Amino acid sequence: MLTKKIFTPGPTQVHPDVLKATISSDTYHRSPDFKAFHKNLSEKLKNIFLTSQNLNILTTSGTGSLETAVINFCAPGEKVLYINQGRFGARWGAICRAFGINAAELPIEYGKSAKASDLEKVDLSEYSAVLLTHTETSTATVTDIKSLAEYIKSRSNALVIVDAVTSVGAIEFRFDDWKLDVAVSASQKGLMTQPGIAIIAYSESARTKMASNPMPRFYFDLRKEYNSVLQDGVTMWTPAVGLFYGIDKACDIILNEGLENKWKRTGEIAEYFRNESLRNGFGLFSSDPADSLTAITLPDGIPTGKLIRAMKENYGVQIANGQAEMKDKIARFSHMGDLEMNDFVELNKLLVREFNKLKQ
Repeated sequence: MLTKKIFTPGPTQVHPDVLKATISSDTYHRSPDFKAFHKNLSEKLKNIFLTSQNLNILTTSGTGSLETAVINFCAPGEKVLYINQGRFGARWGAICRAFGINAAELPIEYGKSAKASDLEKVDLSEYSAVLLTHTETSTATVTDIKSLAEYIKSRSNALVIVDAVTSVGAIEFRFDDWKLDVAVSASQKGLMTQPGIAIIAYSESARTKMASNPMPRFYFDLRKEYNSVLQDGVTMWTPAVGLFYGIDKACDIILNEGLENKWKRTGEIAEYFRNESLRNGFGLFSSDPADSLTAITLPDGIPTGKLIRAMKENYGVQIANGQAEMKDKIARFSHMGDLEMNDFVELNKLLVREFNKLKQ
């Protein structure tokens, strides 16, 4: 019997201990106890980002963290490059344009990932930053961020800014080793907590630029966050205290399993589900599939929405449809959150049952 119900790629299935931690807190956020807790939580998150550099915890969504990255590390009038592999890659450009930043687009066909060869005709020296997406959630596609960062840095002084919302905590991600400048993530995906928290890591060179950046900002001003943590030991603004305790418990679960063990288990689940999907007559949308999630297609033009509705109505199982132009063309299944291999064994049985009904 399938007991897990949420297979959407954010929010993901939350561990019961995380839920319990989220609702059990009664600590004042300016107290010495919370400040000590905040320091410890920051260190745990640095261990998951694999960085010894700067990290702030924000009360906002993943999109809030993207905006934070743009307005702190990109200046008005600068030229930046964003790689668009899907809805979230495109979001980088939309945020830049909203703040008057000259953002050039490098479009990549949906379902494919950017390669260093795609950048060969781009004069990277023109740009102050390159905005990338590690796992494109809208297409279930992963990009080799390490190789792209190496290529960019070998040809420019541009900051490498990465959307790692659907990767940190679930698949391999190494902030320091990959020499990234900025990376953002959020609580509701690989960090398997409810939505509402974002995390941003940034290098010293990025912080230097942040300090003198004339871009107007207030709530998302990382200068305030950096100084508040440095001087007072806590966030600048009132944090979502319960969620902070929830993500702390989620960090414990990940680190107790072992970060690389967690990556390995996510990969094994993803490989099993992809293989079973092909065996059951489904297609895989991405040519560079991510381990964080899988996007399947249905044969004979069957809209994926029909399968998604059947799973919700008959079993209470929630699956994500495609977004915008991809709606009813793909169905997206998370491998993040509190999910085990056995959950996918049971899920596949139900998918086959409902798919066979649709073919009749």
